[in-house]
Amino acid sequence: MQSRSLVIGANGTIGSALSDVLAPHTELHRLSRDNCDYSSAQLQHHAARLAEIGEFERIFCCIGALHNERIQPEKKMADLDPDVLAEYFYINTILPTMMLRWFSPLLPKDTPSHFVLLSAMVGSIADNKLGGWYGYRSAKAALNQMVRTASVELRRLKPKACVIAAHPGTTRGDLTAPYARNIKQDKYYTPIESAQRMFALTERLTEQDSGGFFNWDGQPLPW
Repeated sequence: MQSRSLVIGANGTIGSALSDVLAPHTELHRLSRDNCDYSSAQLQHHAARLAEIGEFERIFCCIGALHNERIQPEKKMADLDPDVLAEYFYINTILPTMMLRWFSPLLPKDTPSHFVLLSAMVGSIADNKLGGWYGYRSAKAALNQMVRTASVELRRLKPKACVIAAHPGTTRGDLTAPYARNIKQDKYYTPIESAQRMFALTERLTEQDSGGFFNWDGQPLPW
């Protein structure tokens, strides 16, 4: 029987590439702002609709933003603005956590499954040597804690599930474009490369790794 997969944020840079990578291997379903406004009512509706289809062995949440028309990463404390911080947390922490809340019940109970949420290495507190980017860093660190906390609960409900936060690597796209000149080219990956690596994590990691924070190569990252 063919596996079933869900990509949340399927119209983004990595979400779109991940859809292309997954399509030959699985029955693929996509969720994005093209078909859902991400409100609680809409998420509940789509979760119920997908539950009627069946269980999902792989769920990827690709939601996140470093900048948009309302937010830009802060360089210093003098740049901090409460509305910008709230936006960072809404996009990078609250929305992905709501995806966990509504769609983790789709994971099977007795067979292996994966729920991968895209985080970022800059969300590592231990690895923060440069400072700056207060809102984005903190929101990703908060997401990592949400993933860890959810994994504890899901270990009781879905003992074969592997729920992780993953750093996909610095990926070419709208999120990183303004900083491209400062990125080493051999560490600046195409969307397909990053998507293939996220797919590979689901082949490599097991329920023993649930609750972890991982680099794209499967190595654990410091909290």
